Amino acid sequence: MGNVELFSSLLGLTDSWEVTSVDFKPELSRVEIRLSHVGVLTCSACGEACAMYDQSDERWWRHLNTMEHSTFVIARIPRSNCPTHGIKQVDVPWAGPKSRFTFGMEEWAIEVLQLTKSQARTARLLRLSAGQVHDIMHRAVKRGLERRKLDVIPHLGIDEKSFQRRDFATILCDLTGKRVLEVERGHKEESARKAFAVLPYRGMVKTVCMDMSEAYKKAASSGMGVAEIVHDRFHVAALLSQAVDETRRAEVKKRPELKESRYVWLKNPENLTDKQKTSFDLLVSAELKTAEAYAFKQVFKSFFEQESPAEAMEFFIDWYDEVQKRNLPRMKKCAHTLLTNINGLLAAVKWRLTNAYAESINASIQELKTVARGFRQFESFRIAILFFLGRLELNPRKTP
Repeated sequence: MGNVELFSSLLGLTDSWEVTSVDFKPELSRVEIRLSHVGVLTCSACGEACAMYDQSDERWWRHLNTMEHSTFVIARIPRSNCPTHGIKQVDVPWAGPKSRFTFGMEEWAIEVLQLTKSQARTARLLRLSAGQVHDIMHRAVKRGLERRKLDVIPHLGIDEKSFQRRDFATILCDLTGKRVLEVERGHKEESARKAFAVLPYRGMVKTVCMDMSEAYKKAASSGMGVAEIVHDRFHVAALLSQAVDETRRAEVKKRPELKESRYVWLKNPENLTDKQKTSFDLLVSAELKTAEAYAFKQVFKSFFEQESPAEAMEFFIDWYDEVQKRNLPRMKKCAHTLLTNINGLLAAVKWRLTNAYAESINASIQELKTVARGFRQFESFRIAILFFLGRLELNPRKTP
């Protein structure tokens, strides 16, 4: 098999195209494959045979390297003159519309990106510019979103993630399908509304798991039909931990033994180091408001283990009443917040749902930010999240 036949086969050419030459230019470390249109011209809109209108100037597409040499496909693309659809540029079988890369090159770049999670590293490995890798990534996400099927999604998670200092993003997740559905700038009610708007069957969503943000609650209550708002144990634990830490900071002024003990109170006992365990045992045995607040935090974990919402409500009333009897102003404030959001807490017991996936997504997004050394543009931040965490069909040759 000669070069012409070999590259015709490798490029998957149809009968309408043929390889006219393959030139190796060693001084440039480059292989140039020239193609020509030889078959019947058809309209890209309807597929009917029609006359040629004209041909474009020579266009170049970067292909996979040949023996470590940069390889380019070169061709002039004809435009058809269809009686029905007018002048249309014909599709080529080796690349997508407006792409400067062959399908093979785009597929390889996408695979390398998914492995490195870094546009800069991918560009260096493939000898591309950062801008070229950026364009491949954006086209892949655009293609994936167009192909994505959003049928009935029963359980959603919505959370915020910092984009830049004092700048946040709203992340909407499919808790069942384990994928990010949308990323909107900001963490206000309007941001949540825009995120929910991507869903075609909002009225059939059963639950929306979130923190106790009033903005998110308002957006879900007004835009998600009969979906129940769920406040999961992760956000509750964070709220209780904050109350314990605020109690410690207030008490440390009079009780110096609490200095440098912050992480002792934030961890669960089973996760303490030996040194922290010794310190914890000494602190718990002392009469400290911080230890008392910590005990209330630990006891509340049993709320989510109740068999039914009714039993959970009984547990909560007993716990709440006990908190009110103690001189623990920060824990009382926390208890009041939980009471205000009791319906969402009871829904968590009813549905046995957590926002664990959304929490893991936050860690994955932080990794993307670290690898990229931050994002200057919000759209690039959004594209990166959807590329890596959206579970989209990114392959340029696969159809929906």
